[in-house]
Amino acid sequence: MGSYKFLEKLKIMKWYGFFICIFTAICAEFLLHSFLISLVSPLIRISLLFLCFFIIHYFALLSNKSYGKRLKDVLFLHFVLIFSFVTMYIVRIIINALLIEYAQPTYTPFFNQEMLLFLTPFAMGVLLLQAVLGTQYCMVLSLDLAIVTAFYFPDEALFIPFVLISSLVASLSLRRFRSRSDYVRAGIYIAVVAVPFAIAGLARHGMTVYHFPIAIIIAMLGGLACSFLAAGITPIVEHLCGYVTDMRLIEMATLDHPLLKELSLSAPGTWNHSMVIGMMVEAAADSIGANPVLARVGAYFHDIGKSKKPLYFVENQSGGENKHDKLSTSMSALIIRSHVKDGVDLARKYKVPEPVIDMIAQHHGTSLIEYFYDKAVKEAAEVGNETTIDKSQFTYAGPKPQTKEAAILMLADCVEAASRTISEPTPDRIQGMVQKMINKVFASGELSECELTLQDLHQIAKTFNRVLNGIYHQRIAYSEPAEKVSEKAQTKVNENPEETGEKKEEKKENLKRLGIE
Repeated sequence: MGSYKFLEKLKIMKWYGFFICIFTAICAEFLLHSFLISLVSPLIRISLLFLCFFIIHYFALLSNKSYGKRLKDVLFLHFVLIFSFVTMYIVRIIINALLIEYAQPTYTPFFNQEMLLFLTPFAMGVLLLQAVLGTQYCMVLSLDLAIVTAFYFPDEALFIPFVLISSLVASLSLRRFRSRSDYVRAGIYIAVVAVPFAIAGLARHGMTVYHFPIAIIIAMLGGLACSFLAAGITPIVEHLCGYVTDMRLIEMATLDHPLLKELSLSAPGTWNHSMVIGMMVEAAADSIGANPVLARVGAYFHDIGKSKKPLYFVENQSGGENKHDKLSTSMSALIIRSHVKDGVDLARKYKVPEPVIDMIAQHHGTSLIEYFYDKAVKEAAEVGNETTIDKSQFTYAGPKPQTKEAAILMLADCVEAASRTISEPTPDRIQGMVQKMINKVFASGELSECELTLQDLHQIAKTFNRVLNGIYHQRIAYSEPAEKVSEKAQTKVNENPEETGEKKEEKKENLKRLGIE
């Protein structure tokens, strides 16, 4: 079934990509043809560009299942590519104007066309794409940019490897996007890569003592320009296109969100449960190469629906009356199931990002609410009417986890709940419980629609063991000071009025004998 879906997606995205690549090739020719002195027909250039774009697109579809999942993402990739063409066009116009303006002999030692081209923020689009979509899309964009450079800037041969290398460096430097300052760090890396290319380019034309420091300054300015432009455009893209970057998720993870505040006040047990799961899923996601920030934020929000009826969930019941004792099993199951729908509704109301909403909807998948289902079966068996049990009333609506992060959240939710039932949590008991719960979820088929492998499950189990052992580690039972023991013993003696004076005196003598009094 999974391979059939993949082939269908491949077929659809192949033809969408066909027309998108044609349009992108036409845009490149329209914007950049004026900088090219060539006898080659524009139609031939467009055809060759289209062929290159389409082969790269199709190769990415075949080689990476994360690429091209949505038409929206492929369209955004080519939008960024066209935006890069516009940037090249504008910068080239400015450079030509500068060369015309300062063409006098006084300025020739300082200005050189090839040197000024390093001001072009080639890697800006890659930084933007890395923040929004990830490395698999940046690879496609980097290759497309290098090909366009080869077509329309053939006189500057060093720019082909420079564009490719600086784009790849930009993507790698922003893989762990945790703060706005990461853009500046990425810009510095791009600038460092640009410096040797700028010097090599000047060497081809006879480098002078004047060119050397200016080449370094221009290369540094080009790298920083990439970072500042990308940092300024990313929030606009988030707002207009509905994308969610790690930076926005980190801002939500500060626990200052109104939904999380409400959860902490109305359902403190659920709040504590969510915080523990947040630690578990973040560590597990990091260990298998998933997105740890998305996993942690999804864990914080996954049970926000419980804030509507907190006392119907065991973690919020402080040993008092259990409200389910007065309800039928089907009604109890309905209330338990509804926390997922309530959570999705609350998240949409407060405009929580879509990836987090997906995790709320998927964190129970289509699993069975076993406690109330078993209770319903027993009750039906007692009256001899077992056939009336509708299993769908005791099953979550789903869907099953579609991403690694949602699958890790489902596993952590089961494991953390089960860990609370261990009376004396030792490392061996925790390990056995973790393995049992993961095997149970795997055998139920709830992980059939995500990309977790058996190796991933093994790594997740190891990480859960480590985190839970850190939480439930054994503590040393420190003995109480002699003064406190003496106070307790004396209080016990004085608070028992039924004892005779002789017995009190006898107890005092015993305490003295023990050295307590």
